[in-house]
Order: sequence, then structure tokens, then C-alpha cells
Amino acid sequence: MSDASTLGENLTPFTLVPMTAEHLEAVVEIEQVGFSNPWQKRDFEYAMSRAGSWCVVAVSSGELVGYSVGFRVGQEFHFADFAIHPGLQRRGIGRELLRQVLGVLHDRNTSVVTLEVRASNQRALRLYGRSGFSTVAVRNGYYSKPREDALVMMKALEGRLSDWVGEVMGTMSSY
Repeated sequence: MSDASTLGENLTPFTLVPMTAEHLEAVVEIEQVGFSNPWQKRDFEYAMSRAGSWCVVAVSSGELVGYSVGFRVGQEFHFADFAIHPGLQRRGIGRELLRQVLGVLHDRNTSVVTLEVRASNQRALRLYGRSGFSTVAVRNGYYSKPREDALVMMKALEGRLSDWVGEVMGTMSSY
């Protein structure tokens, strides 16, 4: 993977492409630098093979600049991993990657998107909050290395989140 500085200040627009085995070296490199408890290559391989998975990479000028990994269950999509090359953060790439992924999910009739984020990850919390996600729960001690709570965030892609929650709760009462 090229050093981020070689990509230049004015990035060309990136393209979303399906994540493949050829991307894994660069993906794992970003993961190792960006997270205190990073996924391993085998985790990404599993994610790419899992039913309902949607794993994409953002490529700009031939360089992998970020990625998104998630899983669809019914009308819900769950972000499992999302990252931008640490040397390219704060340039709007994460916001644009999230916007594009949410747009595709909307077109695929996804009702709601969920994710967990470290409670201390202020950059991610700002990104998700500005993108319309709401914190709906706390998972105490969810993360390790270091041990930390996760905030569960959700965003409705159609209607209001409260409408979706009401529908889900209504169907659960029939169990």
C-alpha cells in the first residue's frame, strides 16, 4: 500500500468495488493501524463469504482508501467494520463512503442500518451523528483492548426510526 502522502491532498473521486481477496493485504494494513483490536485476514475472509454480507472497498487512483463491511438480515443492515486509511482521515472520505453505502442500501430496500462504536470514538460519533444515526443503547464492556462500552446506533432509511421500532416491537409481541 502506498504511503497516504503519495495520494496527494486533492483526492480524485473514489469508486466503490466489491472487496476481494486481492484487497485484503491493504484492508488488513488499514485495520491494523486504525484499531486497537483489529480484525485479522481470516475475519475479512469470513465476512466476504457469509450469507447476506456486503463488503466493499473505496479505491482512488488505484489505491485502496477505505472499506465497509456489513451484513443484511431481512430489512436491516448492520455495519460490522468501517474504516478510512488513517493518513487520509478528516478529508471527507469517510462521510462520502458512508453516504454512498447508505445510498446503495436505500436502493436495495433496506429499512434500518445499525452499528456499534466505541463510546470514546468522537470522530466516528460525529460522522454517524451528522449522517442521521441515533444512539439507542449501550453495550457495557463490549470492546476489549482496552475494555470499553459500545454505543449502539441506528438510522432509518425510510420514515422515522420510531416507526421502524414500533413495527418490530409489534411483531415481537406475537411471539
